[in-house]
Amino acid sequence: MNDRKTSSEKEKLTFEIRQAKKDFTVLSLVGDLDMWTLPQAKEQINQLVNNGKIKIILDLEKMNYIDSSGLGFFIGSLKKLRDSGGDLMLINLNAYIYGIFKLIQLQHIIQTYDSLEEAEKHF
Repeated sequence: MNDRKTSSEKEKLTFEIRQAKKDFTVLSLVGDLDMWTLPQAKEQINQLVNNGKIKIILDLEKMNYIDSSGLGFFIGSLKKLRDSGGDLMLINLNAYIYGIFKLIQLQHIIQTYDSLEEAEKHF
């Protein structure tokens, strides 16, 4: 079995950015967050931080898959944003991703909400 992915398979993550209330930026992750797409996700967070966007809501509604490196991305992003004086929230986790979060108790470290409207109540 060949575990190597082709270039097109490695690039299965896209992003959508929009503004929310209280200076929060909503970054939607669309696709898979794994070891192949992790560099793209990190670069997207770095660009936002470099542009002064340090309060970020990650919208995971359109995320299909996550592996352990993707879970590490959330923790690393939270640390980076808090070190910069910002914060990180996650919204719209599907049952699969929320199940993984519960398994490793990540929902106690990173705030998760069912929707953007719910998250905005806690700003």
